[in-house]
Amino acid sequence: MKKRALTLGLASLFAASSLLAGCGSNDAAQGNTGTKGDSKSGDKVSIRILTRISGTDPKSVAFQNLLKQFMEKNPDITVVDESLNDEAAFNNKFKTAVATGSVPEIWMNYGGVAFKDYAKNIAMDLDPVLKEDKAWSDAFLPLFDTWKYKDLPGTYGVPNEFYSVAIYYNKELFQKIGAEPPKTIEEFEAVADKFKAIDVVPMAMADKDNFRGGHLLTNLALKKYGFQKTEDLMGGKAKWNDPDMVSLLQTMKNWQDKGIFGKNMVTTDGNAITSMFLGGKSAMMFEGVWAISSIAASPIADKIGVIPFPGYKDKPEFKDNWFGGAGGYSVSKEITGAKKDATIKLLKFLTSVDAFKYFLKETKGGVYPVKMDSGSAPIDPVTAEYVKAQSTAKDFKGEIEEYSPIMQLQDKVRNEVQGMFAGNPPQKTADTIQSFVDSNKK
Repeated sequence: MKKRALTLGLASLFAASSLLAGCGSNDAAQGNTGTKGDSKSGDKVSIRILTRISGTDPKSVAFQNLLKQFMEKNPDITVVDESLNDEAAFNNKFKTAVATGSVPEIWMNYGGVAFKDYAKNIAMDLDPVLKEDKAWSDAFLPLFDTWKYKDLPGTYGVPNEFYSVAIYYNKELFQKIGAEPPKTIEEFEAVADKFKAIDVVPMAMADKDNFRGGHLLTNLALKKYGFQKTEDLMGGKAKWNDPDMVSLLQTMKNWQDKGIFGKNMVTTDGNAITSMFLGGKSAMMFEGVWAISSIAASPIADKIGVIPFPGYKDKPEFKDNWFGGAGGYSVSKEITGAKKDATIKLLKFLTSVDAFKYFLKETKGGVYPVKMDSGSAPIDPVTAEYVKAQSTAKDFKGEIEEYSPIMQLQDKVRNEVQGMFAGNPPQKTADTIQSFVDSNKK
């Protein structure tokens, strides 16, 4: 998943350049901005926006069309799209903008600890805007935490894209064993035994790209202990090698030893497990929203269901916690007057329910950071299943290490979990992670 790489890149960019920086309900296709009134005649303003949405793919084309619609509705506002799809090019452009004090009016980012310096120095607090327009702000899913900080009042970004992880399952294979999709960890382990009995891999998992091991650990922690465990780990009240965390790692190791994930998971990549799943050799697949398009394009798309990651039977209060988060837009705090008004208008337009419905219509799928129904949009059956599964979610939280000020911690955890799958004991894995944390305390 590319999200973490971009977050870390932007954090290092700020460190390198901070010394120099000195620091509504009509269809969006009809041009509704989601705000009251148009720009005042004569107030000619230009707004720059920098995103990763660039290219000829359906999403990028839809984005470009939305910008054109906005300008047609607001002829006194010119939007200059500076978006770049390439990650390195995006990072370099933003680095130059920060260093020269010429940050775009709107730019895309992923918030989190790595964004905190931006929130302090160059991003606008959007709380007043969110509170002023509740019809707009109340439509978002609970994803704002990534742009909030305990020691820094305010909200410094709004979601424009969304990611989460769930379990895709083969409906025919579940019918074959006469079982319902699991709602609890206990049920998951029971159906796994039934699938092994008919020589079907219960849930193929690849950890060659080791983010999946990190995702699995976070899912188990959220379902067993809620977000409190993450907060305790980050605050030093809990340790990575305490019995709670070791028990989660042991569960993962036990599942591997029982064959639940299939064989050779450390050398298996995402394409391989997708092929296994679509070929009917694996009953379930633990994967994110990014897998929807490939599954929806397969011949068995109408046989695929989606469920939340199972919870623990004795922890029903945490069953609706989801691993997930958002990318979004932040606004430069330097802008004032007509430029500020125009920028907020564009921000609301691009993150309105109508805009996301337009994306849904044009791309024929996808999952979005707002509460909405698909209406008459022709979406694929896998997207419909994913949206249905996600409808019960009460909270979304990112990977545990994303909340740590130790920027290398996520790579360390993922590498050590991968090492556990390669043969290291869970206790040693936990001890090594905690030792790394101790050695990097500020």
